[in-house]
Amino acid sequence: MSLRARVLIAFGFVLAVSLAIGVGLAGWQARQSLRDELTAGMLGGRQTIESAFARSSPGRALGDLRQLIATFDGNRHVSAALIAPDGRIAIASRPFATAHAAPGWFRALLDPRIGATTIPLPLPTGAYTALRLTSAPEDDVGDAWLQFCNVLAVAAFACASAFGLIYLTIGRALRPLKDLSSGFSRVGAGDYRVRVAESGPSEVAGLARAFNGMAADLAAMQSRNRALEDQLTRLQDEERADLARDLHDEIGPQLFAVNLDASMIGQLAAAGRAEEIAPQVRAIQRGVAHMQKLVRDILGRLRPTPVTELGFEAAVGDLVAFWRGRQPDIAFDLEIELDEAGLSDATLETLYRVVQEGLSNAVRHARPSRVEVFVGPEGVDRLIARVRDDGAGAERAAEKAGFGLPGMRERVQALGGALAVDRGADRGWCVTAALPVERRAAAA
Repeated sequence: MSLRARVLIAFGFVLAVSLAIGVGLAGWQARQSLRDELTAGMLGGRQTIESAFARSSPGRALGDLRQLIATFDGNRHVSAALIAPDGRIAIASRPFATAHAAPGWFRALLDPRIGATTIPLPLPTGAYTALRLTSAPEDDVGDAWLQFCNVLAVAAFACASAFGLIYLTIGRALRPLKDLSSGFSRVGAGDYRVRVAESGPSEVAGLARAFNGMAADLAAMQSRNRALEDQLTRLQDEERADLARDLHDEIGPQLFAVNLDASMIGQLAAAGRAEEIAPQVRAIQRGVAHMQKLVRDILGRLRPTPVTELGFEAAVGDLVAFWRGRQPDIAFDLEIELDEAGLSDATLETLYRVVQEGLSNAVRHARPSRVEVFVGPEGVDRLIARVRDDGAGAERAAEKAGFGLPGMRERVQALGGALAVDRGADRGWCVTAALPVERRAAAA
């Protein structure tokens, strides 16, 4: 059931209850008024009869009684009748002819049931024994019925008008909710560009503002995710290019040299010069050992993070040693002041990734002569990982989109931290990640 229908039903119920209470109170008041009016009419009729008896003469008793009954013809509240000795009504006044008779159920609700009054005749007539007065509420009940019908018609018209106005008002007030529902459907389908008008009641306008803010955040998040996907693709391409270059520049020549040495051994053996074979064998062994070292370096770059296997300090040390071996002209300074035993795996993983990405960016894009790495506490509840370089190409690199900064920022923010990239005092850049201390959960 729609909200509009529920509001209309609730309004109709309240209106019906209020109308029923009002009709009940009005009916009770009308019945009391009718009772008072009929009682007054009965008292007036009795006084009329008693006055007529006082003026009546014995010789004209029967004529006076008939004339007395005739005086009640057309009375709107009381009817009179002469009672015969056997108890039947001998002569009765003509009742008032009401123009709008009420239904029986309505008359039963309003009839105050005023009892009849029997007055003994003071004169001996023989034909009649008493005079009876009876209340006649038909005309008053008919008037009340007519008023009730008029009030009911006015109430029906008022209710219909109120329902129409409420229907239109509620529809106008709830139109923003319909727009919100449509907006949520579009957001659920992946369209984060949708916005709704911030109109209507303050509560609905607040919902619209919150919806627009949510849609904007989702759109920004979608944009960041796409940028991260593009960044990941570029990083993978760069890594593949590095691997291809290493295989071509390092392992390729070594394999060629081993192949030459093996061919030379074959030639020397065929010529019977066995004493010259040993140096060639040692050259092959040196080449194979060098290739094994290169393969281990490549596998180390392709393997998952070694933090959990080697420990944080050893893993970062291997990372620095890797770049120091590849870039001997760069001076690397490593300082770690970290009690990693009580820190969570997520914290250590994030710190390692920040150092890894910071070193990669500095070495590949900044062309530095010195790189400083520091990991340690800052205060009592924060940890920092800082990679500072003095590279000349850092400014141009920092201006480019990518180089792992969005990925690092996402990792750090996921743990409630912040990532800052600052320009050095004279040259180079400094990447600093600040994380809250997150302790490792105690074993059960």
